[in-house]
This record gives sequence, structure tokens and C-alpha cells, in this order.
Amino acid sequence: MKSVKRLLLAFFSCAFLFLILLPQARSVSLIRISKDDVRVWGELERLQIDVRQELETCFLALADRKERDALDASRIGFSVLDVDADGKDYVLVSLIAPEAESELSARGQAVAVEPGTAVFWSTEGASLKMLPPGFPRKPLSSASVLPYLRPPMEIEWAAPPAFLRDPLIAHIVDRLSEAELRFLVQSLQDFQTRYATTPGCDAAGDFIRAAFSSFGLDGVRFDPFTFSGGCESRNVIAEIRGRTYPDDMIIICGHYDSISPAETRLTLAPGADDNASGAAVVIEAARILSAFPLDFTVRFIAFSAEEWGLYGSRDYAAKARAAGESIVGVINLDMVAYADVMPEDLEVFVNTPSEWLAERLLAAASQYADLAARKRVDASMIYSDHSPFWDYGYAALLGIEDSPLQNPYYHRTADTIDKLNFGFFAGSARAALALLAELAQPLREGAPRTPVDLTAAPIVTRSLFSTLKSARLSWSAQSDAAGYNVYRTSISHLSYTKINDSPIAETSFLDRNIRTEIPYFYVVTAVGSTGIESNRSREASVAAGGAASASRCQNLGFFDLRPEGK
Repeated sequence: MKSVKRLLLAFFSCAFLFLILLPQARSVSLIRISKDDVRVWGELERLQIDVRQELETCFLALADRKERDALDASRIGFSVLDVDADGKDYVLVSLIAPEAESELSARGQAVAVEPGTAVFWSTEGASLKMLPPGFPRKPLSSASVLPYLRPPMEIEWAAPPAFLRDPLIAHIVDRLSEAELRFLVQSLQDFQTRYATTPGCDAAGDFIRAAFSSFGLDGVRFDPFTFSGGCESRNVIAEIRGRTYPDDMIIICGHYDSISPAETRLTLAPGADDNASGAAVVIEAARILSAFPLDFTVRFIAFSAEEWGLYGSRDYAAKARAAGESIVGVINLDMVAYADVMPEDLEVFVNTPSEWLAERLLAAASQYADLAARKRVDASMIYSDHSPFWDYGYAALLGIEDSPLQNPYYHRTADTIDKLNFGFFAGSARAALALLAELAQPLREGAPRTPVDLTAAPIVTRSLFSTLKSARLSWSAQSDAAGYNVYRTSISHLSYTKINDSPIAETSFLDRNIRTEIPYFYVVTAVGSTGIESNRSREASVAAGGAASASRCQNLGFFDLRPEGK
């Protein structure tokens, strides 16, 4: 008997030790990390926290006990939203009405993470399917966005940058046709519904593809994707290949799918304002720019399944980042044709790294469209197709008529063409087209070729009492150039100032004694024998503190520190 007892004791002792030594499952929680502490950016990077969404006042992240303890030790403020996040799909939801939070709570779990924004999840099925209809929504990212986060820079925007009206850009914008916009919206509305997964949505995609093909664009294609448990739809893509920088692109986009209440969306969801208006601007911009050779590639994209949760743009942006695409900026248009009062202004939403795009659109609206526009820096405006590009570090803007929305026909069967204001609609389209053309840079008759291969390398010398910094610029020679001009700014893509007194004969330049604590961005132009100046080269930069040259800095919003050509 004693031997049996000893065996049992030994067995249970071994079992106990086995359980102790068995690797414990990693329990992950959904947490909210406040942005109040400026150290948060560095600590997130140091600890490699799995950040899934940046909002205006906070980050949402997944973190295990060890990571939460590390945040505690760093005195970074956070709160636990859901202690057990394993296997759950979370959806960010706009709280569009006072009763919204209680309505969400009746369908699942809802926690407000900042004013106007909640995170929602369900334990009884797919969270998106449990959401009440009509709520703007965005599923939490399926992968960490930490590699693409950039801390805000101290920039003074008090004085808007000066822009001169460009006759060539004005000529391009003047080709925009209000009649064409009307035809395109009516054509899309005539499909009755463009709700993703319906035959009407597929037919609308066919229509857009045929339009792109008729303009003789490059790379006209469908970009299929699956979503929401096996549903299928297609983005529609075309481009004008850049002559000078074919691998650097500007995107103009808008979703073409539509929605209405659950009982009608499969048969009637006309979506004239939301978003035949944005899709129409994309198609009309393609028609107009197809007649002009450009320095940079322009890609025209009509996204699908936006109304389901930004699925088309999420799929595209993820593939673009995985492929290392160099995207200068994204112009997303979503509801740009309804005016509750006139004059109506265009709301332009950006996050901090995209703020330069808003400044450029405001200037274009003033110069070429006689349209009032208002910049709104708000990383929590995540409910349209610009947002996935933010997640992957690309500069992007949203142009929209109002926020909060004032269109009483929003997501209803009465969202039809007769409710639109075509004066405001044409103004929105002109502003977007002007910005697109400015960024793409149409080639100019009689001007020398745009310079290429610009690089910028910092030179830092330190002594006991001072640190001096210079930037060494170099570029390839152009056979039709008599000289070159160098322009510099401390704000990417804005407010360039010429820093040479007369055209430079060489293909290099040393910018001496620049400040060490701020970044600098450079472009170069070629000057012909008659004094005509070319378009600007692609930007190159030197980072604050004298880090390595940063070409294609637009890839990550601020700085991409890879050597040129890598």
C-alpha cells in the first residue's frame, strides 16, 4: 500500500511540475493608449507594441501581460477595453446620434474610446453582421500599423503657402464638363443598386472599366478581392504612366458601391451623392488627363465594398505596401455633390503626416475652382477609403461635403441625382482635378526635361562648441538643360524657396550651414537656353539630426531612410 501511495505521490508531483513548466498561453487584451504623453511614440517603438489603429487622441492596441507591465513601468497611460481579445473581431464605429451607444450595447459590447468613436465587438457572431444599419464603421486592422506611425512634427501653418495660378493647370481644369458629371452620376444611378455582391454592383464595375478603356488609359483592370466570410467584389483600376517617374504615383479614388436600408439595398440603392459623385470625378479626371503626358504616374481607382467596411481600399492599400509602391499622395472623394446651404464649402480631412495635401487642395480650390474649403486635421475620421492608406503610412485626404453629414438622403433610396447641387459638385471636381494635375506635373511644351536621380546626403561636422550641418545634392545631367535651380523647404511638398542666385552649371550643389534640428526637402529644376524652367524633380530630403538621405520620402509620410534605388 505504501508503495502505491508513493507512486501516486510521485505521479501527482510530476503532473504538478509539468503544469508549472508548460508554456502558458499568451493572453492578449485590447487596450487604449493615450497620446497625452509625448514619450508615447518612442515607447511604442521601443516595446514593439501591436498597435492596430491610430485615432486623434489615442492608439488601440493588442498587448499581453508582459507588454502591459512594460507600459506601466514606462508610466504610459493606458486602459484595458477587453481583457480577452483572442479570436475576436473589433469594429470602430462612429457614434452618430445620442442614443447610438445604447443601440450598440444592445447588439454586443461597445466602449467609447474618445468623443464620437466607439469600439464594438460581439461574442455571438461576426461583429460587422451584428452592427445596427447606418453606422459608419471600420474593422480594426488585421495587422500592426506600428511600422508606419510617425510622430507629429512642429510645423507652423499660420501663413498659407503662396501658389500662383498656372495657365496649363487652368487649361486642364477648364476642360471639366458639368454635363459629363451629370451623365456619369445618372448612369451609375440607373443600375438601381450598387450594393456590393449584387449584379448591379458588378454591372457598374463593368461600366467604369469600359469608360477607362475608352480613354486609352494604361493598365485598365479589375482588382478582385474577397471579404466578410467569402463574399467577392472588384476594384476598378486604370492609370496614366508617368514619363519621368513612372514608379511614383498619385492616386485619385472614390468608392462606387452604394447602400440603403436593409429591406431595399439589394434592389434599390441609387447612391447619387454617396458615392456616384466621387466615382464620377475619378472617371472625369481620367478622361481629361488622358490627353496630357505627365511626369508622375496617376492611378484612377473606383473602390468597392466601402459601405461594408472599406474592404476594397483595405485590400488595395495592404497590397500596395507589401509591394513597396511609392505613393506620393491619395485624393479620396466621398460625397461631394450635396449642398444643404450655398455657398457650400468642402471639408478636407487629413491626419498630421498628410496635412500638406490639405494645404495644396485648399490652394487649388481657391485658384481654380472659386470654392471654399476647410482643412480638418483629425486622425479619427477613418470611415472612408483614405483611412487604409493612413494605416500603411501613405499621405491621403478625404474630400467630403459636410461633417457631420447634413444630407437627409444619406443611405436612403431618395439619394438621387435631383437632390444634387451641380454648381458645388463641379467646384469640388475642379479643385480635386487641379490638385491631381499639379502633383502629376503635365509636361510643358518648350521646357527642358524634368531632372532625375536627385539625392541628398547630410554632412555633419561637430566640434566642442558647435555642430554644423550641410546637405550635398546631386542629380543626373539633362542634355537640353543650360543650368539648374535648387529649391528647398522644411515642409514636404510646400513652400519651396530657390536657394541659388543664378542657374547652376554643375549637377551638384552644397547647401551649407542648415539647421540640425529640422528636416529639409529639396527639388531641382532644369533651365533651358531661353530661360524656360522645367517641372520639379522628385523630392529628396535630409532628416533632422543629419540622418541618411531620404529619397521617396512620401512612402512613409515623412522619411524613408533607404538609400536611393533600394
